[in-house]
Amino acid sequence: MENSQFENLLKVGNDAFGNQNYHQALNNFIKALEISPESHDALCCAGKACYKLRDFERTIGYISKALEQSPKAKDLLAMLGFVYVKLKDKAKALGIYDRLKKVHPEKAEALYKEIYK
Repeated sequence: MENSQFENLLKVGNDAFGNQNYHQALNNFIKALEISPESHDALCCAGKACYKLRDFERTIGYISKALEQSPKAKDLLAMLGFVYVKLKDKAKALGIYDRLKKVHPEKAEALYKEIYK
């Protein structure tokens, strides 16, 4: 039962996200995380919804936790780097740049340009 409820929450959250209803999406992802707190998919989705809502501190929390499971996930690293740029934390953004250039040089270059914009 919990697994189907979890999957349904992710689906409803992703549908809401696709319709740009980021608050509703985030609420569903948070409920999914209550069922499965270590779910990589739910953590990523919650982080992306927070990003869209410009709640960058929460974005960092969700994405950092997802990166613990997949430390070389280039899209997550890039998102985290851009969050640090938005928060004007150049040192942390450069730290992410160093990690990102090892797994995706093109995304790293885009981040670098944003840091020094």
